[in-house]
Amino acid sequence: MQQAWLEKGGYMRTQTRQQLQHPEVITHAQKILVIRHCAFGDMMATRPFLVELRRLCPQAQICLSLLAHYQYAAPVDLVDEVHIWDKKAPWWPSYQAIKALGKFDLLFDLASTSRSRMLTKLVPAKIKLGFPYQSWLNPLLYDIGILRSDFHYEAEILLDFVKVFGHQPEYPLNFALPQHQAASRQAVVYFPFAAMTNKCWPQAAWLALLEKSAQTWPEREHQVLAGKNAHEQLDFLLELSSQYPQIKLIACESLPELTERLTQAACLIAGDTGVRNLALATHTPTLGIFFKTVPYRYWPRYEPLHDAVFDPHGNPPSLAQVFACLQQKLNP
Repeated sequence: MQQAWLEKGGYMRTQTRQQLQHPEVITHAQKILVIRHCAFGDMMATRPFLVELRRLCPQAQICLSLLAHYQYAAPVDLVDEVHIWDKKAPWWPSYQAIKALGKFDLLFDLASTSRSRMLTKLVPAKIKLGFPYQSWLNPLLYDIGILRSDFHYEAEILLDFVKVFGHQPEYPLNFALPQHQAASRQAVVYFPFAAMTNKCWPQAAWLALLEKSAQTWPEREHQVLAGKNAHEQLDFLLELSSQYPQIKLIACESLPELTERLTQAACLIAGDTGVRNLALATHTPTLGIFFKTVPYRYWPRYEPLHDAVFDPHGNPPSLAQVFACLQQKLNP
């Protein structure tokens, strides 16, 4: 008999508990819709969920719903079909495309946005799951509501959606990506940007950190990555890199190139960015610099590879704090 593994830590309709008494409701599911309207970093956090969902429902056709402007790094390699919602498109064609999706056995709303909730409401499914911050949305939209925490790694929180069915995920998490290869004297990689400029550690702090690192570990390459956005260029480091040949400025790379670089790095130093989430997904050691984002949601604790530097009062961490943590990583 299928057990609904949820007591007081979430919401479940009585009717759904009765449905789950029949194991085939889950294990024989044929069509599954996963709604994930998010950016680069959260796409990485979705990968273990999709890997485990495939293990739980091996026969299912999995459709992934994305937003047109958030497709970079989407885990399309782990699904069978993709639905794109273009918010700039006229309403009627968008509505017709949604209705054309048909009926699903399971629907997972992993976004909890106004658009994902609208999609959840419009698409018929036998069991709908979500994790809204407002509990009153559960009876309106979902058959199962999972609690969402700011104090646990996002990729692990998503696995609660399969744990509720008694599934046992693999640890360390399987992101289905190339994994870090440890070697001696590997390069240290830095990404001194974030998608939002107010989340960027000050440029003066990055300059000081890079100079001190180049002086402390002259035998290593210190590779600084550029991004694709206008504010993610490396002009402010040109003078410093001319003084220290071990500081290498790297132009914006494709996702496969970036993935390969991270798997060969000693560690990545970055703020709250998609690049750091890619490093987490390849099991590359990371040093995260946080002050605008709650660090725990992007700080895995199931492997001793990752550190987060942050001030309890929310101020940007000092150079001394970040460098001390980097010393511990490179000189354990």
